[in-house]
Amino acid sequence: MRSLIIAQAIKRQWPESDISFILNKDAPYASSCPFPHFLLNNSPTKEISAVNQLVSEYKPDVTIFDCSGRASQVRHAKACGSKVVFISQHKKKRKRGFSFGRLPFLDAHWITQFKFVDGDLTWLEKLKLKLCNGKAPQFIGPVFTPPAPDLPAEFARLNGHDFVLWAAGGGGHSHKGVPAIEVFYQAAKELNNKDLQHIVVTGANYQGSLTATENMLLVKSLPNEQLMTLIQHARLVVCGGGDMMGQAIVLRKNLVAVPVAKDQPPRIAKCLEQKAIYQASLEQASIVAQAKIALEHPLKHQLDVTPGLTYVMDYFKSVLESKK
Repeated sequence: MRSLIIAQAIKRQWPESDISFILNKDAPYASSCPFPHFLLNNSPTKEISAVNQLVSEYKPDVTIFDCSGRASQVRHAKACGSKVVFISQHKKKRKRGFSFGRLPFLDAHWITQFKFVDGDLTWLEKLKLKLCNGKAPQFIGPVFTPPAPDLPAEFARLNGHDFVLWAAGGGGHSHKGVPAIEVFYQAAKELNNKDLQHIVVTGANYQGSLTATENMLLVKSLPNEQLMTLIQHARLVVCGGGDMMGQAIVLRKNLVAVPVAKDQPPRIAKCLEQKAIYQASLEQASIVAQAKIALEHPLKHQLDVTPGLTYVMDYFKSVLESKK
């Protein structure tokens, strides 16, 4: 999704751009990719020779490895004259960008996490940069499509109304055998009143069944621009501690974050330290209690964060200017 957001932004800015994806043919998004794409039998990270051959034939100006790719593929792309970009979103992936097999060959390393969450460069990372004369990574934060000024047509009935946006992630997380989104849904029902509307995004992986009401809309998934627009217009966002939390923080939204996956509590704790969120546990009573507090005392955090896509577009602009 992040790569798709970047590709769409480039295409809007520079319509003549030639953009392609290399995808696993069995990936759920392979059949719906709106850009030209090459389908492989496995993950592109495992298909070393196939990816290298495509890069040799395609000769891209820029090759992006989004949390993926072997070091040999990075080196090959560089040898083919490509600018090479590596994207990481947490420390485990970030470590790959600092491996001696990749670091000297990267033209950019974008860390899509806040520095206060991921932590500044370690002494070892600084040493590796110095030894390899490498490019220092940028903490660009979450990448998302800028929200539109008006609500999508499908949600026009919400114009002039306060609404809460509920999203627990992709719909695959559960708590004590209950899907996380069902806990969110029950919390939304308890919080419901005649003056407040609700949108519940169930997630593409949710297989259960929920019932919409007069004040509650159910949506399985949304294009990123529509989701960001709903976040921008919501009176309150209740979400997991993943990408959506970071996006809502950048948009300076009133936010309750709920850990729905085991890797999320430390990230949520760091955001809580910055007073950028309210925090609830994955229990209906806790979510309702924190949502009520957030509605009565909306957050107004002081974090000044530039959207990640701004850094990305500045980079591609510099690449284009260097080719003139």
